[in-house]
Amino acid sequence: MNRLSAVDALFLYLETPETPMHVGSLTIFAPPTPKDVFRRFRDHTVARLDLLPSYRRRIRTMPLGIDHPVWVDEDEIDLDYHIRHVVLPRPGTMEQLRSMVARRHMIQLDRARPLWQYYLIEGLEDGGFAVYVKIHHSDMDGVAGITTLPFVYDFAADPPPLNTPPVRIAKAEGPDVPALIGTAFADFLRQGVRVLTSVPTTVRTLAKIGRQPVRDIRYLLDAVSATPRTIFNTSISRLRGVGTSSLSLADVKAVAKARHATINDVVLAICAGALRRYLTDRDALPDKPLMAGVPISLREPGDTRMNNQVVFSLCRLATDVADPLQRLAAIVAAAQQAKGVFLDVKGAVTTDISFLWAPVLLSGLSRMWRMTGAADVLPPVVNVVISNVPGPRTPMYIAGAPAVHYFPLSIPFHGGALNITVESYVDKLEFGLLACRLTVPRVQVIADYLVAEFDLLKRATDALARPEAIETIEIAAGRSPKTRADRQLAAKSSKPLIAGPRSGKRKPAKRTAR
Repeated sequence: MNRLSAVDALFLYLETPETPMHVGSLTIFAPPTPKDVFRRFRDHTVARLDLLPSYRRRIRTMPLGIDHPVWVDEDEIDLDYHIRHVVLPRPGTMEQLRSMVARRHMIQLDRARPLWQYYLIEGLEDGGFAVYVKIHHSDMDGVAGITTLPFVYDFAADPPPLNTPPVRIAKAEGPDVPALIGTAFADFLRQGVRVLTSVPTTVRTLAKIGRQPVRDIRYLLDAVSATPRTIFNTSISRLRGVGTSSLSLADVKAVAKARHATINDVVLAICAGALRRYLTDRDALPDKPLMAGVPISLREPGDTRMNNQVVFSLCRLATDVADPLQRLAAIVAAAQQAKGVFLDVKGAVTTDISFLWAPVLLSGLSRMWRMTGAADVLPPVVNVVISNVPGPRTPMYIAGAPAVHYFPLSIPFHGGALNITVESYVDKLEFGLLACRLTVPRVQVIADYLVAEFDLLKRATDALARPEAIETIEIAAGRSPKTRADRQLAAKSSKPLIAGPRSGKRKPAKRTAR
């Protein structure tokens, strides 16, 4: 028996018909589709059922809801439920594929079974095929999910036979009610001991925070008070839309290096530009910059446990700045500030808090949030969630066919109708967007804007590398154009600040910051 942590269980408590709490991925494989590819994929999965915990474990709730649920092992696996075969209608376009995945992503997983499903999808117009994976977020976070890929796919076109002998699991009757109740009270007492033993660490963390109290408190207050309300911050329906796009990882790294930024800074900057365009199109761009919730992993190197170890940081997106270089510079500064606050408080962060009757209380609060429409009236803390996870650098295969794209998919929620998740795959940076289709129509437009915004940023960066260029970057709160026409002009006509040719030896670029 393995009890879920507080963060793991929270994804169960927050789940509603409009907000299923599973994550997923869409992997596209190059043509031609191998013969009997579905049978071979199913056989591949069956051979690994005893090697990955999530394949067999399911949820069992505590009696009377006195503590977080536990995982129990399931002996009988209904493969027809977990591994499914779909053929797209002709012509099998990417738009049809995204639409099909969106329809399946809106359906909740059955909690009476292990919380995962695979769909192998044939009929793509180029002769290739795809695999759509969905797994409940209570099972693992994005970093843990990357470690499961060698079980889902091959990492060689012709891999050697699987020599690991299967480990048969005895039929799980599960612990009896007294054992479950005893475990709940024991966990509660152990948590009290952990709190006492962690006092020295907490004191050191509070002392560290105390050295920067003004900065940290001001940052958090500003983040909460200055976050604007947008069309994304509302209650959502169960309908979903999926968007996908790709960028060259080498090009993104080159821009990051040239601008003294990180890959994540560049990702945030192009997301900000795409959101700025999308909101401008709808005359809905707020004067204040959007606030992004950015997940940060708490995992130590080498930690491959199948659970969730993630917290959220806040970062201003500078959507009020029209110029792409100025926007990136503002985001670099904002990200550094957010990272400083996170490092101050990291030692006090825990992902496991146990208190009696937590499921009853937290599930009740979730239902109340949904029924009262609190997301429509309470001030938003974040406008959008943007997650960036390092992915595999080695190609993946099914039956010898290589994967050419690996798009991650995550969770929109009440008050956060759009989620943007990014993962690297081999030499690409892959963007997966998931949104409420009613609140955020045509989400693929945002995905296309991501590519256009990176092109703008790359061209501006390349222009500044020319000998005749002189650079002035002002990091300041920009002013949004007041009319729709002005906003559209600013969003679509942003140019880098470049002066004319100079004679003589090239001088360092001039940068003023205020």
